[in-house]
Amino acid sequence: MKARHLVAFLVISAACPMGSRIHAAGASSPLSDEPLLTLEDALSLALDNNRLVKISALEADKSEDQMKVARSRRLPQFHFDVLAGSLLHPFDFTFPAGSFGTYPGVGEIPATEAKIETPAQFTTFITAAIDQPLTQQYKIKVGIQATALGHDIAREDLRAERQKVAAGVRSAYFNLVAAQAAVDAAREAVKTLEETRRVTADYESEKAVLHADALEVDARLAKSRYDLSAAGNRLATQRELLNDLLGRDLTTAFRVEPLPEQEADDLTLESARQRAAENRPEIRQADLRAQQADCDRRLARAEYIPDLSLSVRYVGFANVEVLPRNVTTAGLYLSWEPFDWRRRHYKVEEKSKSVEQARQGAQQVQSQIAIEVGAAYRKWSEMSLLVQAARTGYEAAKEQLRVTADRYREQASLVKDLLQAQARSTEADFQYQQALSSYWSALAELRRAMGDE
Repeated sequence: MKARHLVAFLVISAACPMGSRIHAAGASSPLSDEPLLTLEDALSLALDNNRLVKISALEADKSEDQMKVARSRRLPQFHFDVLAGSLLHPFDFTFPAGSFGTYPGVGEIPATEAKIETPAQFTTFITAAIDQPLTQQYKIKVGIQATALGHDIAREDLRAERQKVAAGVRSAYFNLVAAQAAVDAAREAVKTLEETRRVTADYESEKAVLHADALEVDARLAKSRYDLSAAGNRLATQRELLNDLLGRDLTTAFRVEPLPEQEADDLTLESARQRAAENRPEIRQADLRAQQADCDRRLARAEYIPDLSLSVRYVGFANVEVLPRNVTTAGLYLSWEPFDWRRRHYKVEEKSKSVEQARQGAQQVQSQIAIEVGAAYRKWSEMSLLVQAARTGYEAAKEQLRVTADRYREQASLVKDLLQAQARSTEADFQYQQALSSYWSALAELRRAMGDE
């Protein structure tokens, strides 16, 4: 009767496949009273609260401020400078006799050499200017376009970070589901071996089994308890990793949602690459950098244009003799370097080569992403086949356990054979679990490669 009970317990504990355990992970866990966190909720929380996403969003906002700064250069520029201090030496003017002319009936002005002295005293120099760029408007326009492209690149960086975080959340979520299933499997194994040890202890007292068989059961029970502890530690680590991705306290308790064994999807490699070409921010960034390089080349060519501004300037002096106290002028201000020893020419040539580099880089990015998507797609296909193989292996091990249990009931096999069959079933169960985890991780990587959030 004890043998029948032992056999029935072993067979029933191994009869539930790993896929079913993953489905029931939320219900079988002792943490089932904790709030349920679905994959969709996890993605939403991560995209709203993840710290790296927030950093990228702030960087995009900074680039928008830079664009506003660039636009402000179209407007008049105001400059105001004040130099206040003491002269280090006297500031003197000497006017020779007749320096202002000789007049009939008056004579020379001045009649004798005149000297006007300004002692070394406190004085103030004030300059103010208002400049409205004219010919510089073209350069400013190109600069604004380059800054706007930089803003677009920053927005694509934000998209890339969101996609990266989303892929990390999916992978962490799938790993957590698998870790919970591993804990449940390890807990069942411990219960099975505890029952086996109890029955074996009774058999040993009745001299029905050898002491070596009892020791083997004890050894396997100790190993199963270790496996349960290790699985629990992995589960706790996976929970903390997911909480970190969600941007919340690491100790936040939750349970995960059961997942199907495989995702029914008729995705082809061609459609996957097409989605990547449409969604991957790296491709868009490469195109934007090529446009940015072209803006740099246009700016280099614009250096040939003289800088012409509508200008109003004021100069004021305080405590300085002879010099006028206030001088104000209005007109056009021109600044140009006619001879630069071909410096501008070489700069244009450099920027032209940068444009070609950016275009080649854009093509290379497209090629690399196509290769990346192909590798991820093939890995996902491999894992799909591996899941099927692992499921078949588990079913074979389960059937072998049933046969061995029947033989043990008929006294055609030893308890050692039964324990070995149970160990093989447990190992096949674990391999099936690993195959499922690898499948969902491969799917998460494929979705990241395609640019899905």
